[in-house]
Amino acid sequence: MAFHVDIPRIAIQFARNVVIASIQIDLSDDVLDQFREDLLARVHETSCRGVIVDVSGLDTIDSEEFAALRRIMTMTNLMGSRSILLGLRPGVVSALIEAGAEVDGLDAAIDLDGAFEMLESHAEIDADAEADAEADADTDAGADAVTEGVQLPGCDEIPVVES
Repeated sequence: MAFHVDIPRIAIQFARNVVIASIQIDLSDDVLDQFREDLLARVHETSCRGVIVDVSGLDTIDSEEFAALRRIMTMTNLMGSRSILLGLRPGVVSALIEAGAEVDGLDAAIDLDGAFEMLESHAEIDADAEADAEADADTDAGADAVTEGVQLPGCDEIPVVES
């Protein structure tokens, strides 16, 4: 492995609570390892809601490099940040599909605006689901409050029948 100073770095920026990594250099194992370390550290320090990996600067991506990028994106997902792949060129997409690359479950966008829209719609869905869960919890708590400690007039105690 090369020394860290010898390895070119992928540009990583932070905007609108999203980490954006723009890959404009050729990928190698060393570059991908350094990128993984840098990206995961940035996701951790920012607690961002999303990660956009922009590969529009790449003319080619082989199946091993693509698999490595997928693993890195899975790692950011596990850290709580939704990952979106941005800017795959038509020739790259064709080559990846022909090579049998795993693309199921991959979130991808054509441009940066589309990626931000995907993240915003995902955040709205999450907020709606969280509000629904809170409403359900409030309803359940209210039902418990109604049934606990209520004494019906004229009833002393309801006998328990064992079977």
